[in-house]
Amino acid sequence: MRLLPIDSMEVFLPGLKLERHPAVVEEGPALESFETGSDVVVRDLSAEVRRWPGYVARVVGQGYLAVSALPLRAMDETVGSIAFLSAETVVLSAEDRRLGQALADVATLCLLQQRELHHYRLLSEQLQTALDSRVVIEQAKGMLAARAAIDVTTAFHRLRAFARSSNRKLTEVAHEVVEGTLDSERLLRPRSR
Repeated sequence: MRLLPIDSMEVFLPGLKLERHPAVVEEGPALESFETGSDVVVRDLSAEVRRWPGYVARVVGQGYLAVSALPLRAMDETVGSIAFLSAETVVLSAEDRRLGQALADVATLCLLQQRELHHYRLLSEQLQTALDSRVVIEQAKGMLAARAAIDVTTAFHRLRAFARSSNRKLTEVAHEVVEGTLDSERLLRPRSR
C-alpha cells in the first residue's frame, strides 16, 4: 500500500483467510479479476451499482469511490486477486498497475510456495505416521512369533484377525502387544472357522 497511490486494499483468495485484509466473497471487481485473470478498473463505483449492487453499497459506504483489481497469477494459474481502493475517482495509472501487478506476481509466488510447503509437510507427516505404524506392527509380529513359536506371517495374520474381530485398528492392537497390555493368549488362540 505504501508503494501505490491507494487508500486501502482487499485480497480475494478463495478458501484462504487472512488476518489483515478481509476476503472479498461477494460480487465485485476482485472476484471478476480472479475469474477472468485480467485487470478490472472502475473509476466511478457508484456507476456500477447495477453490476455489483452489494459490493458497491459496501465499498462506497466505507468511503471508496474507485477500484483497480489485479489478478494474483503465476503462469496459467490465477489464485486470487487484489483490489486497490481509492477514496477519489482515480484509478491506478498504467505505470502503477504494472508495479501493482509485479507486486501481485511476487505475492502469488510466495502463496504458491507456501501451498507447496504445506502439501509436503502434510505428506511428510502422513509418511511418518505410516512408518511409525509399520514399525510397531513389525515389533508386535516379532514378539508374538517369539512367544508362540510361530512364523511372523502367522503372527501377523493372528494380529490382523484379532484387530478385525474386535473392530479395532491394527496399529492400536500392535501398540498394546508391544506395551504388554493385551493378553497375548487371547490373541494367539487359533480362530475357529
